[in-house]
Amino acid sequence: MICIVTQHFNLNRICLMLIGLWPYECSKLVRFQTFFCFTILISSVVYQLAVFISEDCTINLILKVFSIALLFFMYVIEYNSFRINRQIIKWSLDQLQHICDELKDEKEIDIMKKCGDDTRRYTILLILLDVINLIVIPLLPFLLYAYDVLLRINKYHISNVIHMLIPKHFLGRDNYIYLIILHSGSSIAIGGLILIATMTMCVAYIKHACGMFKIASYRIEKAIAINMLKNSSLENEFMMYREIIHAVDIHRKAMKSTILFFSGFQRSRFILLIIGVLTLSLNFYEISEIISYGRDIYDCLFHFLIIIDIFAYVFLFNYAGQEFTDHNEHIFTTV
Repeated sequence: MICIVTQHFNLNRICLMLIGLWPYECSKLVRFQTFFCFTILISSVVYQLAVFISEDCTINLILKVFSIALLFFMYVIEYNSFRINRQIIKWSLDQLQHICDELKDEKEIDIMKKCGDDTRRYTILLILLDVINLIVIPLLPFLLYAYDVLLRINKYHISNVIHMLIPKHFLGRDNYIYLIILHSGSSIAIGGLILIATMTMCVAYIKHACGMFKIASYRIEKAIAINMLKNSSLENEFMMYREIIHAVDIHRKAMKSTILFFSGFQRSRFILLIIGVLTLSLNFYEISEIISYGRDIYDCLFHFLIIIDIFAYVFLFNYAGQEFTDHNEHIFTTV
């Protein structure tokens, strides 16, 4: 027997629990986690936009601010969409568990177990990439400082290195540097965890839908194999029709459960698509400006990492969506 939550979605469950989004938990601690995550993310967006109060609102400043602020706004939208659709996610997981409970054939069970293994691999890989991302950002300026000390270039002082961690347009950058680093670091960590937790959850569900399509193809192949037998009988014909009915049934359940899972995310995904394209454009523009005017190459790092994050997000969803389409089409090819 397969337990979906503990065997296949365990890492996803841990990630979602850390940010208060696991649909099977609804305690006071979860409500506090939700409030804390929302407060950190929204305050990060507000803080970045607050620079317009004290600075002249120029086109260059607007582009600089929104190139980073829009990413955190995407985190807010993603977090809120999962918070609103907690019940839908719970129903979808329950339905997936019910489908797995009905499986009796060993090969069909193995197909779903392989989906669970693929889910864990994707989740572990993305968690490792996020951890590396969080380590590279703060360590790189200190590596530059160590390089400076060893070669005695005297270009990077320790105070300059610390200031490198904060974009130049941030309000109060000179007076509240450590507080800003703490707040920005918390926002990046929470935002990265939200991205990993929600993205891997969606991809994991798509992988399991692909598993159900594989089972449907397998059942059709069994029905065809029965039909190809020379000693055709009423019993064999009955077995063939039964396999076809079971194949159609699990295909219908796979489509229905996937539509249910993503039904609440259509509007948020559309908004994220628009904001994502705009964010990519702004960050590409900022990188071109930094290179053109010969500014410190470290200024490119923030924009480069944002571009990598968005491309990874889009690529993984497109890859999962294409895999879903291919497995669905394979059923009709088998027929």
